[in-house]
Parts: sequence; structure tokens; C-alpha cells
Amino acid sequence: MTEKTETSLRPPFKQRPIPPKPTKAEPSASHASLPNGDISPQPVLDTATSIPLTALDSLPTISGSGTNCFLVADDVKSFVERDLDLSRLNRIHDHLWMAGRPMRARPLHRYKMMGIDVLYTQQMDLHLLKFSNRLLLKPLPEWMLSHEFWEDHICESKELHKSACGFLLSYIWLLCSPLDLKLAHDHFLLPSFITWHWWKEFVKEFHSNIDMNALDQVNKRYHFGDLRLGRINTIYRTRFMFTHFVRGYLYGYNRYVVFFQRNFSWILIVFVFFSLVLSAMQVGAGVPSLQDNDMFLRASYGFVIFSMVSVAFILCAVGIIFFIIFFFNMAAAISHDKKERREREKLAQVRKNKSKDA
Repeated sequence: MTEKTETSLRPPFKQRPIPPKPTKAEPSASHASLPNGDISPQPVLDTATSIPLTALDSLPTISGSGTNCFLVADDVKSFVERDLDLSRLNRIHDHLWMAGRPMRARPLHRYKMMGIDVLYTQQMDLHLLKFSNRLLLKPLPEWMLSHEFWEDHICESKELHKSACGFLLSYIWLLCSPLDLKLAHDHFLLPSFITWHWWKEFVKEFHSNIDMNALDQVNKRYHFGDLRLGRINTIYRTRFMFTHFVRGYLYGYNRYVVFFQRNFSWILIVFVFFSLVLSAMQVGAGVPSLQDNDMFLRASYGFVIFSMVSVAFILCAVGIIFFIIFFFNMAAAISHDKKERREREKLAQVRKNKSKDA
């Protein structure tokens, strides 16, 4: 449910056409002449459509959860509520300090310098999450830059307004220089018509309407910059143990081999350590000065027993975890299959009844 605001909310930027209207200027690499003498702005990079999109054209075709979907054009309000939803991160806001520091995200070129690759997501609650050397980013759509779209679909809710302002703020963090803008276009993160001058003016307008230091006008998720996905998974598994212990916040495994490689590779290091210590003890037991050392022999005996028990315990634990995850996924798959069959049969019956009544 969206929260209605008591005061009138406004878009944090001035009204401008999306995409920009043709301007009369000298042709350049990013402009093409029209027969009437006007200059048509061209995409900075080639896109799937090869032309700049309007706000409504940039909306996706369908939206929904699971197998349930609807045409976005028929229910834009529901789409916006789903697309700007940050409730999952807000549920653990008091624990986010464990996943990241309360500071703005780095400029995009900085992540590139650190060897971090960009992955795409369309989920708002995955935007600016990082794992390993990868950073999840949600591309900035044209409708997010449309003044009319904000007035029609976003400004009616304080919750949506804060989430949308926070999303724009995240890109202001990411795009601090022309180099950042170039990298963003290279990764298809921005609408093709955005130029550096356009962006500078947009940021200036945003800054005049939104306090980028107090952050009281944006969703509290954006009190933090990038967050570590692994730690968010840990928070979810411990905070919501009975419902999210297996899958956590984002379950990123589709093969058991990958799961065990990522989560249990440290066991090999432990086994190597045990092997080195046991080999050293074996050599020491053959040294005359240690053969009669009762303390050394007892320590060696204790460590040998400890190593054997540890190996057996770890192997049993890995096996138990495998069977728990396997049977959990199997039970969840069977339950989900039955539920979806019932829902589809019900929807099919409703459609047939409507056809008969017609």
C-alpha cells in the first residue's frame, strides 16, 4: 500500500520534453540534419530501438510476480509501485550498517578502476548491491526523467516519491564527471539522449529541490551507498530464519556444484593446514630428541584424534546441508507446481464462465 501525503509533492526537476525536441544547431557527431533544416538529436549509442524513447514508450511490456502478469500499459500505477518497491531492504534497515557504510556510492569510474564489473537488474531492491567483483545496477529509464509522469504516477504517494528521488540520487552519485557519463552510456545505463550539459542542468535542479546531505526526502535505503549482497543474505538468514534460512535475500545458485564451491571451498584450506601439521608431527616423532618427549607425543596424539573427528564432522555437516537444501527445493518445487496448477485452472474456469455469459 502506498502512503498518501498530506502536502503536495512535486518532481525534483523542471519540466522538459522527453526525449528533447530537435534543436537548431550545427550538425555534430550526435546530430543529424533533417530536410527542413532542423537538427534531430540522435542516440549517443545505438539502442534496441535506434531512436530516443518517450516516457510511456520506455515502460516495459508486462510486469507482475511469478507467473502472474499484467500489461503495464493497462495498470501503470501497479507497475510503478512494484518497480519502486524497497520494502525488503527497509525491513532490515537497522542492520544495514553491517552490509555497508552510511556514505554515498562511488563514481562509476571508481568501480571500473577497482576492477568491478557491472551487472544489470530491473529490481529496485537489488540496485547498488555488490558481490565478489560485480555490482548490480538498475538502468535509469526515460519515464523516471519525465515531469508529467512524476505528476501523474509518482507525486501522489510520499513513499513512491522518496523511492524515486533516492534512485535519481544514486545516479547523481554515480555520474560525477563526463567520464562517468561515457561509461554509463557504454553500459546502456542511461537514456540515449542524455548529454553532459543536460545532466549537469538536471543535477542542479535536483539539488535545489532535494537536500542531498540530510537525505530526509529520499527513501532510507539511500542513507547507504553500495551494499554487500553476501552480508544482506546473512542478515536475512539470521533475522528471518524460519522463512529465509535457505534462500536468504537473493538465492543466486542454480546448480549445487556452484553452491558448494562458493560456500565450502574454505574446507580445502583447513584440510591443507591439517596435512601440514600432521606431516610436521610425523617428522618430529622420528627425531630422537622428541621421541621421548611425553608432552609432544600427547599433543600429537590429541591433534591426530582432533583432525580425524573434524574431518568426519565436516563431511557429515556438508552431507546434511546438501540433503536439507535438496529436499527443501524439491518440496518447494512440488508445492509451487500444485499451487500454480490450481490458480491456472481457476483462471481458466473464470474465463470460460465469462465466455458463456457473453
